[in-house]
Amino acid sequence: MQLLKNGPEIPEELLWAHEDGDVVFFAGAGVSKPAGMPGFKDLVDQLYVQLLAEPTSEQKRAIKEHRYDVAINLLERWLPNGAEQVFDALMVHMSSGAPPANALATHKALLTLGRNRSGQTQLITTNFDRLFE
Repeated sequence: MQLLKNGPEIPEELLWAHEDGDVVFFAGAGVSKPAGMPGFKDLVDQLYVQLLAEPTSEQKRAIKEHRYDVAINLLERWLPNGAEQVFDALMVHMSSGAPPANALATHKALLTLGRNRSGQTQLITTNFDRLFE
């Protein structure tokens, strides 16, 4: 089945599984880029700059391996009072004001698509921002 003209062909079995609540949508950092949010790598890079932290060799390895969550965790453990410092720095990036008018179109579409027939939303996100709220 095609939901959009020239869109991808979606297997009917997937649509039925979705309706039965057996499908979960995953949304990564890219979904929030139109709203001005950084991607995960850019966020990690900005955190290190903002906190004036030169990455250790272990942190550099985590970044190189695209394990950004690990790099943030290592940064939290390395800095004095690190969890609080990282949280405060993250909040600076996540509260950059109201997003542009059409920037949440993908979020809204995912929230609509992510509802099963009982109205329960089945969506997981790795995002630090709160744009799905």
